[in-house]
Amino acid sequence: MNTTGTRGDTQLGMALDLSNEGRPRPDVAVRVRIGLGHPGDPRPGLERKLDGSWKKVELAPDKQGLTGTFRMDLPRGNSLAFLRITPRVSPRAEGEGLPVDVTMTDGSRTLARKQQTARLATLSLNRVSPKEPAVLRTGRWTEVVYTITNHSRSSYPKAQVQAEYSACAADSDDQSNTDTCPDGAAQSSATSLRTQWHDGTGWRDVTVPDDGSLLAETLTMPFGTLAADSTRTFRFRFTGSEELDANVRRLVITARVNGKAVGAAERSLGIASPLTFDIR
Repeated sequence: MNTTGTRGDTQLGMALDLSNEGRPRPDVAVRVRIGLGHPGDPRPGLERKLDGSWKKVELAPDKQGLTGTFRMDLPRGNSLAFLRITPRVSPRAEGEGLPVDVTMTDGSRTLARKQQTARLATLSLNRVSPKEPAVLRTGRWTEVVYTITNHSRSSYPKAQVQAEYSACAADSDDQSNTDTCPDGAAQSSATSLRTQWHDGTGWRDVTVPDDGSLLAETLTMPFGTLAADSTRTFRFRFTGSEELDANVRRLVITARVNGKAVGAAERSLGIASPLTFDIR
């Protein structure tokens, strides 16, 4: 059983990696027990993926938490099953999670059992604007707005937003081309764009790293203090410079928010879905 998704997800994905060396087993039972983090916490939600869509699994309370059971066929060989948990609770401290126990049975025989902790989301980053499909007009400022949420009960005194650009000469007029940037076509572009972030009083230029490191294409923008259980808006904008390759037809932005909570040993990360611009 592996946790899927990113640390910023407010729904926790879990993949069950199944291996059956015996005969196919139809209609086996899968019992999922989710422990509660603290007394009085709201009940989490549980879903399973079936035929390409998510189906709700009813949960009932027991002495160790909440338990839901569903049935599935177990084919011979290797297969995957997917679960999704909605915690509906914020972590009180960095690293908190919900204990998850999954047991698969066939009649009275236990076929497999696995225990794991599903870590609760701490930071998340969600785009407000622009809506896709987005267009970048050369010679004009283009603004991107995100909301940043701290789901925990701990303060983040020095949060920051990081943005990465990748550009390519993809044929944006070809509607059948769904790749954001075809393999091998991506090229560096941070130095070909002028980027600014808004500090609440005005726009500030972002210094583009040029040290040859792996982070040389990563723009870092200070966000300041992110209070516990709070949501704030973050804005940045960019425009092309004369160095922007005229053959570049598509630009992709990937944004992240990260920082250390007070007393935390590691950084938390929230990541937004990539934002794609056609350049015209």
